[in-house]
Formats: sequence, structure tokens, C-alpha cells
Amino acid sequence: MLSGNSALTTPDVTKERTPDLTYLPITSLAREGNTTLAEEALVAVEVVSPSNPGNDWVDKLRDHALMGIPLYLIVDPREGVVTLFSEPNRDRYHVRHDRKFGDGMRIPGPFDFDLDLSALVRHPD
Repeated sequence: MLSGNSALTTPDVTKERTPDLTYLPITSLAREGNTTLAEEALVAVEVVSPSNPGNDWVDKLRDHALMGIPLYLIVDPREGVVTLFSEPNRDRYHVRHDRKFGDGMRIPGPFDFDLDLSALVRHPD
């Protein structure tokens, strides 16, 4: 189930992370509160903020890997790119795929679909 307001927590990271979008099992959302164990998340998606891009590209990239979230997808309207990180191990992801707005991107299992990036629009300069 998609969720846009679930704080992810883990003992490995001292603060909560709330992705712009995440995919969680329905049982996670049935619990009270808006905090979920990060190990239950299948993907975290962030749209890069023009005012603080380092938060998504550095801090959250590191923390999502530490949390063991299998897929981390960054949509960066400033640069017109979408980046998918996978295979987390400790403090980093080992695989990175970059695609430009207008292209397509394969999202691996457990989702296993092609993501159409043709409708994405860059931020004005």
C-alpha cells in the first residue's frame, strides 16, 4: 500500500525519516500512529527540494541505506533526472541507475514494472 505520511524508524538511525512516498504492507498501516519499522518499507521515494537538495542526495541516501530499505528512488526536477538506488549494505547502496526525464526506468522486483518518465517536468531555472 502506498503511503505518503509514514515515519520510518530503525535502531541504526537515530532519527525518523519520512519519505515523500513509500510502499508498505497493509498490516503496517493498520497499526496506530504514523511510525513504521523501516525494514517493512519496500521503497522510499523522494522529490528533491530546490532549497535543500543535500537532504535527499546525501543525508537520506545514507540513512535509507542504513535502514535497509531495498529501493530508494530520487526524482530531481532541478537536474531532470531520476535515480534508483538498490542493494543496500550498511551505509550505502551498491547499485545506481540514472535516467533523464522523458526516458523510462525499469523498477525491479518485487514491483517489476517500467516507470514512464515522459510526463516529468524540470523546475524552471
